[in-house]
Amino acid sequence: MAARNRPRSGPVKDDSADAHEERNMWNQTVNDLKRLKTIQTRATEVSASIVNLERPMAEPPTLSQIDDLQALYREGLKLADEEQKILHEEPNDVIKNVGILTALRTASEIEPRNPSQGKSRNPKRQKLETDGALESPGPSPSAPTSAAKPKNGIFRAGSVPVVKVEREPKEPVVKSEEGSEGFKGPSAERTGKLFVGAEVAYKIAAKAKEDPQWIQCEIINIDTAGNKKRYEVQDPEPDDNGLPGQIYKALATALIAIPSADTILPDYPVGKQVLARYPETTTFYRALVTNVKKDVYRLKFEDDNENEMEVTRRFVLDLTAK
Repeated sequence: MAARNRPRSGPVKDDSADAHEERNMWNQTVNDLKRLKTIQTRATEVSASIVNLERPMAEPPTLSQIDDLQALYREGLKLADEEQKILHEEPNDVIKNVGILTALRTASEIEPRNPSQGKSRNPKRQKLETDGALESPGPSPSAPTSAAKPKNGIFRAGSVPVVKVEREPKEPVVKSEEGSEGFKGPSAERTGKLFVGAEVAYKIAAKAKEDPQWIQCEIINIDTAGNKKRYEVQDPEPDDNGLPGQIYKALATALIAIPSADTILPDYPVGKQVLARYPETTTFYRALVTNVKKDVYRLKFEDDNENEMEVTRRFVLDLTAK
């Protein structure tokens, strides 16, 4: 998949409403284009039928031939009207929507104005191949490539639509902050926080000695067959062809539930290590809490030249929770 940058500048967003709105527009546009293809295929068939009917027609034509021609011409006119409505009229208006989406994509690919300040947080997607550790019912992928972590940027691996998932090693038991229990891994599963539609941070499987990569996803399906649930999670961003975001297979151990907007959130003390969504991206990184405000935490992200950023509280997650 072609690489795509994500800008880091701009105000912190309280939720992912904009991302969902853009994704819905992509999905609608893709469906409308599929309808257009069906309409155009049928219109071609109708035109061919008209030619085949007129070519051997006697002079004067019979009433039956006239009726057949009229039916074909009416159908062709109806198809042309449907095509114009999809292209130019609400709620479809494909031409306008494609223009809007093109502008949004162009804006999302603009590089930061001052990239020398701190580590670039414009992750680029690269092909993620399989690690072969866990069977997946999806198509057979290849083996994972390493996601490079250059001096001036972090690359984020993408994937084929369905991948195999590596079994995560057990993490040491660490006392968690009050109120943060139940959001991570099997604990989130037991407490019912991993459900279809839930937002999660998904840990992409990586090779040994590589930093784990966490991306924001949404649970779209849960496979309950067998002794462990398997989750299908989807990237909220469309791919480079405008199709819905990539789909991954995951166990609960690779997921952290993102609290909903109405959840009572834990209070993390200054100095606590957390996993937080970097502003204006859908990628999570380790960070240090430097200040606590009503609706946001002020954080220092790893390898970001001591820059401090404000992040909405629900996108600041506890890595040490059980």
